[in-house]
Amino acid sequence: MSKGYMYTQGDILIEPYKFQKITKLKIIRELNEHAKLYISGIIDDESADKYVETADAESSIKISLKDNKGTMINVFEGIVTKIGINATNNVRTLEVEALSNTFLLDIKKKNRTFQNENHTYKNVFSEIISDYNDVQILNYITNQTKIDKLIVQYRETDWELLKRLASHFNVPLVPECTLSGIKYFMGNSGCSTLYELDEFNYSIKKGIQEYRLKSENDIGDLNDINLISYEVATNIVMKLYNLVNFKGRSLYIYRTELELINGVISNKYILRDENGMKVRKIYNNKIVGISLQGRVLDTEKDRVKVSLEIDGSPTQCEGSKWFEYSTVFSSPDGTGWYCMPEVGDAIRLYFPDNVESNAYAISSVNLQSSNSSKRSDPSRKSIGTKYGKEIVMSPGAVEIIGNGNLLMRLTDDGGIEVNSDKSIVMSAGGDVSISGGGKVTIQGDAGINLTQAGANMTIQDDVVMSGGKVNIQS
Repeated sequence: MSKGYMYTQGDILIEPYKFQKITKLKIIRELNEHAKLYISGIIDDESADKYVETADAESSIKISLKDNKGTMINVFEGIVTKIGINATNNVRTLEVEALSNTFLLDIKKKNRTFQNENHTYKNVFSEIISDYNDVQILNYITNQTKIDKLIVQYRETDWELLKRLASHFNVPLVPECTLSGIKYFMGNSGCSTLYELDEFNYSIKKGIQEYRLKSENDIGDLNDINLISYEVATNIVMKLYNLVNFKGRSLYIYRTELELINGVISNKYILRDENGMKVRKIYNNKIVGISLQGRVLDTEKDRVKVSLEIDGSPTQCEGSKWFEYSTVFSSPDGTGWYCMPEVGDAIRLYFPDNVESNAYAISSVNLQSSNSSKRSDPSRKSIGTKYGKEIVMSPGAVEIIGNGNLLMRLTDDGGIEVNSDKSIVMSAGGDVSISGGGKVTIQGDAGINLTQAGANMTIQDDVVMSGGKVNIQS
């Protein structure tokens, strides 16, 4: 089609508001943005205040156009975001602003993670929109592609997250504002209708800065020709991403603006080729430097699975991702500090930058201990396990403690003390020397036995010596 019906002010139908005369009407549609409606007009006195008084968070508005054959098309259906009345010289003007129903996805900031790397993008999209009624997404882009990485929604609305996920494929979200409910496309809607435009009045621009930003960062297959935009005005009513034949080129609608000008509906479009519709990858910079609290679900070598508080602290390992655990020191040859947390321990998931896949687990801040005395003296350093093993370094001593009465204590003023309620075994492949500047005391309540090759000396109430030759000197 090359020419469209010229809609005028009398062809505009509005629900639920009744205007005596429309003074302003503008509908703007852009990629990744909610469709916007601005409308104002003169109303009668009876309707003056009730429109404002009865408006609430669920108030909606619908704009349609009817041609000379009675055929109607919807051009906007959405949520009222602002409404007001101006009264001047007994003339009351109603002003309404509205957004497409996709705005309902863009209200509440949420926190959660998607850790199951085997889930597809479609699985994630379905989980995101499960909290809403009458939602439909048309997605011909992701197919069965797996997320294959950690995805974190942190202080993001669902709409912001959906835009970010779509940008992984360099495609935008396209809100649908001509249908009821929440409807949007991911990239091209798949519409096969080709619109023919032969307008002589147009403008042409090239986004050189946009080309450099996109081509040198996220979109490698881009040419500066792709960033040529045509701006065309026509009577034909079309939608975002509709396919257009203009000047012998197949182009897509990048932006639409429907406006009432001098009583006639004018449609202004910006056209680009398919590559020019691509968007850069979007990142959530709010995660940079944050640590998410959680607990260890499982450990393996130098990795952990984490149950995060923002996910409701799940207890199941299935679907959880393995994260590298940060240590004090580590080297490729295996030397360094190896001290892994235990299942159930508090832990933090740290994000060093805005790429979620770079997250790793780090140590926890001090939670309230069941034995607060161990954490009451800053000069006392300790390393302990839940199995009763502990190394304590205090200002005057170092203690190695095992279960029960197992203890080795090295003190500055008392020397070395070894206590055990079990056996103590000392062995060496070479010599063993015991010497002291004072007395050397060896005491055994049950007895003392000294053996060397065939010679033996036993002290057990009596002293018994045996050997090939026994020499006693005084």
